[in-house]
Amino acid sequence: MIASMAHNTNTDKDPDLDNAYALQSPDDNLALYRTWAETYDADFVEGTAYRLPELIANAYGEQGCTWPCLDVGCGTGAAAHMLPGDAVIDGLDLSPDMLAVAKRTGRYRNLIEANLKELLPLDDASFAGLISSGTFTHGHVGAEALDELIRILAPGAVAAISIRDTVWDSQNFASTFARLQSAEKITPAIRTAERIYRSGETAPEGHAEDVAYITTFQRL
Repeated sequence: MIASMAHNTNTDKDPDLDNAYALQSPDDNLALYRTWAETYDADFVEGTAYRLPELIANAYGEQGCTWPCLDVGCGTGAAAHMLPGDAVIDGLDLSPDMLAVAKRTGRYRNLIEANLKELLPLDDASFAGLISSGTFTHGHVGAEALDELIRILAPGAVAAISIRDTVWDSQNFASTFARLQSAEKITPAIRTAERIYRSGETAPEGHAEDVAYITTFQRL
């Protein structure tokens, strides 16, 4: 099912990576992805040889693929496509238009429309795992979302998320992970730097060398 939350609309922006990185508000986000939802997979995921969905799915698999899993910022479902066919996945995203495309994939048990910068409409300890591909980046979500995501993970749950390298410090990921580890809520976060696009020839103009940290940890 799709759980709906009220939202406003805003002027549509051209659907491309630079405008996605420049988003300033939830309304900006809703407007851009309303325009982009139907062509996102062909234009961006496939057209740029975008690696993060596959890298995150592989990192999650290396930790055991525990279910149910929450796909955070699931968009159209690119990462879910990379998980095993018997996976039990719920998807969460701000954009109802992206969720509508994700629903058509048939990969999700539930789809939840929610803002990661607010309290989530999810019970404590309700997921055995968490993935996120491309959400923790410029113009989207910073480390402020991590406390809520840790809350909804059951003890022993594993997580694999991508974090754009250029926001690791500026959006407080290093200090937030250190605080959560010190509070004995998670194991130390392990990060591996990976190129976001398969080659410079397919990457969006000006982004051939873009890097993200594939970050894994476990809920204590």
